[in-house]
Amino acid sequence: MIVLRKYSLLIPAQLAKLELASHGIEAVILDEALGSMGLHLVMDSGIRLAVAEEDQHQADAILKTMKERDSRDE
Repeated sequence: MIVLRKYSLLIPAQLAKLELASHGIEAVILDEALGSMGLHLVMDSGIRLAVAEEDQHQADAILKTMKERDSRDE
């Protein structure tokens, strides 16, 4: 597994995980338990979203598209 993104909040990490799952890519939120207990527990490291190394490039492209789509919707 390789860390693809770091988030400051749990909800954006969960949304990214769901987006990747909708494209058939399994992702893991490494700090999900800590992030749900309290933001102060992950302030330094962030909430890490990881994918398999072989999915890294496709997952990165999907999340970039998601970010562009979301910024157009604002």
